[in-house]
Amino acid sequence: MKKLNWIIAFFGLVIIASCENKKSTSHHPNVILIISDQWSTRVSDGSGNYDNGILTPGIDLLAKQGISFNQAYSTYPLCTPARASLFTGLYSHHNDVGFNLKRDSILDRAKLTPTLGKSFREAGYNVAYFGKEHAGGYGYASATEFGSMTHSNGGMLAEGSAYDPIFTEDAIKYIKDQKDKPFFMTLSLINPHDICRVLGGKVQGATFADAINLTRNDDEPYLRFQPRPDLPSNHEVAYEKGMILHEDFMYREVFGLNEDEWKRFISTYQLLIENTDRLIGQLLENLKEQGLEENTIVMFTTDHGEMAGSHKLIAKTTFYEESSKIPVIIRYPKEIKQSITNRDALVSTIDIMPTLLDLAGVEIPKGLDGRSFKKQIFEPEVISNEFDVVYSQNQFGRMVRYDQFKYVRSVVYGKPYEILFNIENDPNESTNLINDPRFNDKLVKGRKLLDDWLKTEKIKLIE
Repeated sequence: MKKLNWIIAFFGLVIIASCENKKSTSHHPNVILIISDQWSTRVSDGSGNYDNGILTPGIDLLAKQGISFNQAYSTYPLCTPARASLFTGLYSHHNDVGFNLKRDSILDRAKLTPTLGKSFREAGYNVAYFGKEHAGGYGYASATEFGSMTHSNGGMLAEGSAYDPIFTEDAIKYIKDQKDKPFFMTLSLINPHDICRVLGGKVQGATFADAINLTRNDDEPYLRFQPRPDLPSNHEVAYEKGMILHEDFMYREVFGLNEDEWKRFISTYQLLIENTDRLIGQLLENLKEQGLEENTIVMFTTDHGEMAGSHKLIAKTTFYEESSKIPVIIRYPKEIKQSITNRDALVSTIDIMPTLLDLAGVEIPKGLDGRSFKKQIFEPEVISNEFDVVYSQNQFGRMVRYDQFKYVRSVVYGKPYEILFNIENDPNESTNLINDPRFNDKLVKGRKLLDDWLKTEKIKLIE
């Protein structure tokens, strides 16, 4: 009899422990991370105040129901380094991703490194990843669901227009099937990255009409033909030589384009953004239909921006605002107030991982370069010196954003450059203040911040 009582007591404890374990995750919110590729905040930032004719009701709604950070920057304005930093909370010199890499190129390292997906998985979450990875394996780490297809770095013509609807459909199906415990899901959309295959309104020698047809499907009438937008206000502003690799293939393609070709390029880019936004809207609508909207954190961001004709440039990598600035929009109806914009906190790609974990009540791994900006979400009016500086890097230089200034130091084809912009008074980055004595104190500060950071990180200006 005593033995029977002992057995009953033992199994009772097991049941209680099991229930307690379920309780430990049942109160956690679901988390959805939506990543686009090459989304410019100059074209659409969630504010809805656009003079270029673009329509993005999806992210506009997300921003209206949550908070936007309009001083967010890419840690490295290039696909793989930015994505690797997002999923590890580490700078590229700490996660070994300093340039675009193929899928699983550092898979062994990814298995050993704390990642966003791994942290949620260890906290009891279901983890799924749908869409483009291109993070060297860090994005896929610990995910168990990948949908009907996986996708690495790609590079094919109009692949975003072909694959993004599939990724979104898989993500929606996954959400419908989640019943037992909270989930962390990444929906990584390729577009508007297809613009990389549309140069000057042409696709590898095709006509502009061909280019448009490659970004729309006849059976999807929502893809409207874009009117020709105005050129960016800084289109005619010459670029600073230290800001780009002049001989880069991306720029050689556009030198000499006429005004009409530029407008065709920009209208195609806006079309790709609209297509992407519609898919985001579908996902948000499904969340609402499933009754999961209230207890689900949704973040929208991108890896980097797109120049889209500013300074007569295209693509990314450069530290100009159009390329280095990124959207960071977060909605969590259960906790976050609506229609809030944090205009002061300087946040970065590396801060996304700790912030999402912190918001979900999941332990943040030690040793990250990034910091949680949860406090800046709930107290956006409080100016904190914890987020008053942000750093970025590329293959030919480093950038530091501080106060209302941007300081860049680079080496292009062996020649050193220094650049100082007043972002508040000169948002088009038209005047390099490096030799203006009125801003010498800001120059000295920028130099010291960058020198101290390089010393702390134990890295050189150019690795």
